[in-house]
Amino acid sequence: MSIAHQLMHSFKEFLAPRHCEACGEYNDRAHHHLEFLCATCVTTLKAPPTEAELMQRLLAHFTQDDLSISHFFSLMAVPRSSDMLNLIYSLKYRGMARIGYELGRELGATMLHLHYLDFEAIVPIPIHAARARERGYNQAVEISAGIADMVKIPMHPMVIKRTKYTRTQTQMNARERRENVSGVFGADKDRTSIYDKKILLVDDVLTTGSTLNSCATALLTMGARQVNVATLAVAE
Repeated sequence: MSIAHQLMHSFKEFLAPRHCEACGEYNDRAHHHLEFLCATCVTTLKAPPTEAELMQRLLAHFTQDDLSISHFFSLMAVPRSSDMLNLIYSLKYRGMARIGYELGRELGATMLHLHYLDFEAIVPIPIHAARARERGYNQAVEISAGIADMVKIPMHPMVIKRTKYTRTQTQMNARERRENVSGVFGADKDRTSIYDKKILLVDDVLTTGSTLNSCATALLTMGARQVNVATLAVAE
């Protein structure tokens, strides 16, 4: 690094010091893997439940006949008291879209390593157009782009859309969540790209699975052969 570059770097650090998006502590990992997390937080990332455990979790909220998801994969578990919730919050509400892309690449690399590639198209779960205008982006599209770059399977962001603006589900129970997302998804401009294909549906966090299952049901109705799901995190 040149002296001028070092001086500019030091000046930028003085004006806006980097902080870990999870714990808030000073972060000196600017040129490292997952640079938005400090070294301590990287080492405390928690492995997700197994796929069998995740499917059982979904079946706690849906009958087998009502469940439209065939397989489930996640990158990490996020306990309710974990600092990692701040990372998800930064992704969704603080304009840190890059977190989604970088973690999407990490998710894609993990799927490659574990040979979890039984899908032909990647579909990000949509947010309503009004929310997209507020936020400036859809975090699921960012995550999907990262996955697609790693696994070299195409992403189709215009397959399905939200036809209704729904309330935030943060404080809802499982029944309220199911009712809130019932019938909110419909076909978008690119629906033919998923016909008779195995789909990977992507979102940021699994809580009860109500939104994901509702979207998966709509995709199957539109002609998808199978819907599998991948999320960055599983809320515990």
